[in-house]
Amino acid sequence: MKRISTSLALMALAVAFASCDDPITRKERSLIDRQYKEGVLTASQSFDFTRWIDVSKGAYRLPAISADEDAKNTYWASASNQGYTLLASSPTDYPVVPLEENGAAHGAIIRSIKGFYFFGIGTNVIAGALYTGQVDARNLVGKPLESTLFGQPYSSGIPEIVDFTYQYKAGEKVIHGQDKKVELPSEDRAAVSAVFYEVTDDASYLNGVTLQTDARIVAKGYVELEPTTPADTWQTYRLRLTPVDEARYEAVDFTTKKYRLALVFSSSFRGAEYIGAVGSELRLREVKLQDRIKPHH
Repeated sequence: MKRISTSLALMALAVAFASCDDPITRKERSLIDRQYKEGVLTASQSFDFTRWIDVSKGAYRLPAISADEDAKNTYWASASNQGYTLLASSPTDYPVVPLEENGAAHGAIIRSIKGFYFFGIGTNVIAGALYTGQVDARNLVGKPLESTLFGQPYSSGIPEIVDFTYQYKAGEKVIHGQDKKVELPSEDRAAVSAVFYEVTDDASYLNGVTLQTDARIVAKGYVELEPTTPADTWQTYRLRLTPVDEARYEAVDFTTKKYRLALVFSSSFRGAEYIGAVGSELRLREVKLQDRIKPHH
């Protein structure tokens, strides 16, 4: 109880400091806003999660796409990890951690872990999520779904296929993390989303509220994964992105417009509703992208 109370106090202080309208805060906001608009561009079409970066000393790690990646502006992000920082006692406690064999990373583990729910704050189950994009720390406490900024710049072509190799096991009992009396699924499932969308003038991101419904979406794919059998068997799934707006799809133009691709992997398919099973675990070993090159007319 003392640990929870201390964490809540620290969160309250963080929010209070963030709201102070002083010159240093304004400068930091300006830098953050610029970072959000620019994003991280990569030419890679394959991710194997063998290289990880320390976000900060003693805190969590994230997959890195290059040896010189900036720890403050990574290609892969996890709001579930950042939100758990005040509760974690070691880098291995977080929802997203490296999959290690003989001391070397060979993939990613994305898991639903026990959280806390105290006087209407928090949740008893934290669904792990690893995604391309960023975290808006200013919204982590008050608007957690809006703190997930999905997508990174994408310009190689129109993404059509995402192949990924995975294992999945479901936790024993699905619960509502805030103890609400709602109908619950009998078993947890993982969720994978791939969303290709146009960047408009305000450079805003899709988030946990708008990921599947935003009018800027050009093409998307979504799948819910059941437990793999046997549990230690690696399977490969091919997720296809299909157009959701034919007019916007036909008007894709990399010379005059900007686009982002959001890849989102979650250990509990209803985690955004605070629904999931502690112990659910999605393991990723490789993710590959294939483009459909739009012909020139």
